[in-house]
Amino acid sequence: MRERHIHITILLLLLTFIGNHALLARTLMPAACPAPGLVYYCTGSNGSYYHQLKSCSELRGCDGVVMPLTPTTAKSKGLSACPVCMSSQSPAPSASRTTATPSAVPAVAATAAAASSSYSPEAARYMEKAEREQEKARKKLEKAELKRAKEEKKREAAEMKLRAKQMKEEAKARKQAIEEAKQAAKEAAKEAKAKRKAARDSRRETASLKRDTETRMRQEVSDMRVAAEDRRFEAEELRREAKELKREAAARKKSIALEKKRLEAEQRRQENELKRQAAIQKQEAERMKREAEAIRREAKEQRRAAKEAEKAAKALRKEARRM
Repeated sequence: MRERHIHITILLLLLTFIGNHALLARTLMPAACPAPGLVYYCTGSNGSYYHQLKSCSELRGCDGVVMPLTPTTAKSKGLSACPVCMSSQSPAPSASRTTATPSAVPAVAATAAAASSSYSPEAARYMEKAEREQEKARKKLEKAELKRAKEEKKREAAEMKLRAKQMKEEAKARKQAIEEAKQAAKEAAKEAKAKRKAARDSRRETASLKRDTETRMRQEVSDMRVAAEDRRFEAEELRREAKELKREAAARKKSIALEKKRLEAEQRRQENELKRQAAIQKQEAERMKREAEAIRREAKEQRRAAKEAEKAAKALRKEARRM
């Protein structure tokens, strides 16, 4: 019975150690484990993958903001799974997991060896010692759990704060984009209204021009008809005037012929008169020539007499000076 009791005690200790080891392993899990059901992606130009870990090496060169989202949303955005952190291989056990057991293994092994080689008093001492160590380990685990819970809360609060800030910035940018879209829509509506007004004015102006053109064309056609009628009347008048002019020309031609004959007879008479007057003038010229010749001779005689008188006067002056 005693050996059976020892074996049961050793089995309980081993089970307790295994449970504590599992609790310690859960406590010492890395704080970077992602929230359940969420992945991360980069909003920059190089964000073509979604990542399971926010601390993934592929997110270090992100030129935008790291945002959380669900895998369905990531796939709907056309993002692919990260080949680094989303691979099917499980990560290697961490150093905290591998180093968590050595501190408890010697005590449990010593307790089991003592219990197997001793009787009930020694087994009781080892069981008490194991219980004390188990209590210490439980307190350490509780402290580690509280610390991990605080760190997890801090991390979640920081992430929520960052997420709220990012969502606020996105909401602000979305609001600004909506305002810009509304402003652009207003500008487009104003421009469309102005274009419609210009089109109406253009149609009105075109209709007015068309009416004016039609009126002007009708007036021009009427004026052309009136002008054609006037030209017809003028042509008839001109034909009548041409006939009158032709009759007048024939009468004038006849009168001109008679006048020509009269003028020719008058011209012949005047020529005969001129010839007679020319003969008379020739006779008068010959007479005047003879008279002029006589006057020249007389003048020559007078000059010669003047010279002789001058010579006589000179001679008288000389005589007068001698005296």
